Amino acid sequence: MSIEQRLQEIRRESSSDAAGDPERFRRVALTRTEMMSQGEAIRATLEANTGPLAKIAADLAGRRIRRVAMVGCGDSWISGYGVRHVVERTLGAVCEPCEAFDFATYGLDVVDAETVVIGLSSSGKTEPVIEGLKGAAARGAYTIGLSNTLGSPLMEEFPGALHIRATRGGWPTQSSTAAMALKLALVAAIAEARGQHTASLQAALDALPGLVDAVAEALYEPARALAARLARADLVLLAGAGPHYAPAAFGAAKLKELAPIHAYAFPLEEYHHYRTQKAGDPMFLIAPDMASHPRAVETAIMSRGSEGVCIALVPEGETEIAEIADVVWRLPAVAWETAPILYSVPLHLFGYHAAVERDALGLGAPRLGG
Repeated sequence: MSIEQRLQEIRRESSSDAAGDPERFRRVALTRTEMMSQGEAIRATLEANTGPLAKIAADLAGRRIRRVAMVGCGDSWISGYGVRHVVERTLGAVCEPCEAFDFATYGLDVVDAETVVIGLSSSGKTEPVIEGLKGAAARGAYTIGLSNTLGSPLMEEFPGALHIRATRGGWPTQSSTAAMALKLALVAAIAEARGQHTASLQAALDALPGLVDAVAEALYEPARALAARLARADLVLLAGAGPHYAPAAFGAAKLKELAPIHAYAFPLEEYHHYRTQKAGDPMFLIAPDMASHPRAVETAIMSRGSEGVCIALVPEGETEIAEIADVVWRLPAVAWETAPILYSVPLHLFGYHAAVERDALGLGAPRLGG
């Protein structure tokens, strides 16, 4: 088999990075529809899974859980970073987001009966996810599949199955945020089955759909205006600490998929260990909480010193970062458990608008190597 034949066999994406590619823009249009209806997808997902969540919680109520592995590829993998701290604080178990191929290939040796493995795949048939869960089940782990697709292997072959009521005709937006909300609901169900108080987490989930829709509406035009301003940028950086690395990584993914440009996400602290930002480089700084706030302030200061462009996502009422950043997007108050979901939404919007604005200029993917 030739290299070209192997390329055709391996390649799964039907669109290209070429300027004006019609298949890519078909999916860009679908992405807009899906990103603007994320609240309803979250609400429908939570309402539809009451029974399955109760069944899984009953299975796990008396079981010792030492470790939770959240397995996926792409955004399905990244979603684990956004919820891991809720898992650890609520269930008292180590939670690891695991890239599915790495987990299936290298990560099974430490899996045992005190491990819960949660696999996420929109199609429900991503091979590394299925292989990882099968390998974990063979070692005694309790395995749970999450998917948009009823009847898929991930929904049929494991003890736990949760259906994400979201579409993914475009690139992932609502399928990721609804999956994160469902993972949080799973944590709440397990904790409640163990007799723990979960009122605050339940309240956060109840409030989430309305907040998501409000942010999408409020920041739609600011995202469009910023995308127009930065339309010729070939590289965008995104940084967030702890669970807020997840929205940074989602934002980078949307830019690579939709725009399509180079974009890199990294944990906030890592900004300070390399000369990361060069003059003119745009950087999104995701800073929702007080825990990382002092370091986020220092990051904004360093961004200004590098002559970069700093776009800060901060809570309403924050002033210190806002005085330093070049652009400030303010988000409403939100519970810490669901903040990574809410702060993902503006970055979905920017990715979409960047694609539209670059297309208007006839720009496809940049060639940084010349």
